[in-house]
Amino acid sequence: MIVEAFEWHSSALTNPGLVRKVNEDAFLDAPHLGLWVVADGMGGHQAGDYASRLIVEELNQVESDSEPDVFLSTVENRLQEVNTALYEKAQSSSSTIGSTVVALLAFRRYCLCLWAGDSRVYRLRDGEVEQITRDHSQVEELIALGEIPREDAESHPMANVITRAVGGSNSLNLDANLQPLRHRDRIMLCSDGLYKDISNEEILDGMNQSDPDRACKRLVELALRGGGGDNISVAVIDFLSIDPAS
Repeated sequence: MIVEAFEWHSSALTNPGLVRKVNEDAFLDAPHLGLWVVADGMGGHQAGDYASRLIVEELNQVESDSEPDVFLSTVENRLQEVNTALYEKAQSSSSTIGSTVVALLAFRRYCLCLWAGDSRVYRLRDGEVEQITRDHSQVEELIALGEIPREDAESHPMANVITRAVGGSNSLNLDANLQPLRHRDRIMLCSDGLYKDISNEEILDGMNQSDPDRACKRLVELALRGGGGDNISVAVIDFLSIDPAS
């Protein structure tokens, strides 16, 4: 039996936006590992940027493994270690130090999303964009309970309240979503500073650019044009089947 294999090409970009003086986002673009990460820090300068940077620095030391379960366990363990370090630091200083995280792991014919918080993963396939993560937020829980319609989410007074984060509690609860890959899938990771300032149509426009580098630049440009109210980070990955006919 022939097992279809994939290669990938990627790009990533971050921008402080037009309001914040400090960029508390961080990203990892490590195609040699098959690993991409976006982290959105919280707690203010010297806390949020420290938290997001620590996540990226730790995951950048991960060694890829041909066995998906080993690769995943390594990434999870690193994030658990960062969670403990951030939580203990926050407790000792009576402050908030944490970060959302969204990671994409690629292996064989699959990719796996791993996340905590409201940074997201979108997929462009056959001309349509789909969000393939679900925010860990108060408004998302209200939507799931049927208490508010989705169109009211952004204007809700609890729109910025997340329910999970690295460093948010003494144990980290991550969600995972395994997705089979198709030839020419394009996947985007982003912080909330991107999607909160642009429409779904603009996300499609940005993701439809000719290559990952142009897609990143276009998406950041659109978010800045939309107000740039927060730090903006984006990573875009193209997946190409080595033998599409197999």
